[in-house]
Amino acid sequence: MSERSAQVPEWLPSEQSWIDQLTDRVFEGEIVLLRALPRWGLSSVCASVAEALGDSAVVVEGRAISEANQKAARERIDEDVSAATEHAGCAQLIFDDYGRAIRRSQGGTLHSMLYRLLVDSEAARDTGALLVARSGDMLDLRFSGSPLISRARSVVLPVLGPEDAAALSIDLASLRRMSGESTWLARQFLGVSTRQGQVGAVEHLNNDRRRIVESLPPPAVEVLAGARAAHDCDATSREALLCLGSIDAGGAFEPARLVAQSTLLDEVHLRNPGWPADRSESVRRFADMLAGVEDAIWVDRYLFAEPSKARAFLARLRKLTSTRLRLLVSDDRDRSGFASDVSSALDGLENIQVRFMSRHDRRLLHDRHLVLPAMSSGFVLPTAGVILSIDDPGSAVSVPMPALAINFADCWRRGTRVFPGS
Repeated sequence: MSERSAQVPEWLPSEQSWIDQLTDRVFEGEIVLLRALPRWGLSSVCASVAEALGDSAVVVEGRAISEANQKAARERIDEDVSAATEHAGCAQLIFDDYGRAIRRSQGGTLHSMLYRLLVDSEAARDTGALLVARSGDMLDLRFSGSPLISRARSVVLPVLGPEDAAALSIDLASLRRMSGESTWLARQFLGVSTRQGQVGAVEHLNNDRRRIVESLPPPAVEVLAGARAAHDCDATSREALLCLGSIDAGGAFEPARLVAQSTLLDEVHLRNPGWPADRSESVRRFADMLAGVEDAIWVDRYLFAEPSKARAFLARLRKLTSTRLRLLVSDDRDRSGFASDVSSALDGLENIQVRFMSRHDRRLLHDRHLVLPAMSSGFVLPTAGVILSIDDPGSAVSVPMPALAINFADCWRRGTRVFPGS
């Protein structure tokens, strides 16, 4: 591997050590997945790793792959990896913005080509890869065959350590309170005074607040809005939160001081307003989410805990929208005649269908969602109790999902038909 040049960005000590380890893993043939927030420095990581690897590295900029040049881009990747293998005896694919490229219309073909290069080809054993994406990108898209992401090993972002505090001449506890557990915001203090670093970090967050919030996984947004506990999040969401604060032993999230001083949290609340307590406003908010949509799936295990309340809400909703609603809920084995109770409650309502989710899907569908199949997107919802105005909404919010991580259509097909009856 070649020596790093002076062109490579400056990193904190723990970041440099982390990049060295990352480079070694890719050089040894691993498929590594790296996810972070926009402007974290992912492209700079790609540049540092490529610089260290030298001629065997093939760098791909996913943002440069457009609808028009997809075929040419795939051919170029294939050719460049083959050329690097022939010249250096091995190759490493450094794919920046992988999450964007794989969502293009020919993403399935790109996925198949990458799977062949990195898994199925004779040279795959000597071909490593670094796949880079934003925290909120949906990467486990359902292409034919085994998903490439299932072969990748996620790498954890570096966190602040004593060596970083020493390099910045700031007490480690104070540094973490200011910038969170991740090295991301603390990097703003390199080469400047503490005061300049604070101003720079806040400006950084203010300028990019919209991109950051849009790129957060929905569970992380709920935590920032005060609607979910950090310990109830998936690993990707927790890691994104560590870039913006700290999570204590009890699972409580505390935003970094610099984050609290910025307008980032204001952006979170602006984009994800609290759910209304008023019943009429709740119906209107739900109808607004269905605007222009012909078909939607509402997933909530306990939507029919009180069938009459669900009926009242749906009857009001029908006056505002004609969207066909498919309701995927849980059976209640402890309630005799539960299916009949649901059917009776909905009698006379049009464009409403209900199915009980299969027992196999119950764990998969533990969250509440409003799915818009035609748009491949939707919302993470508050509980049915909040939406039906049975429970106090408190800090409950609805959070947009830019893509679907679950094949909800398959879950619907596996469900047991309840209403209308056969």
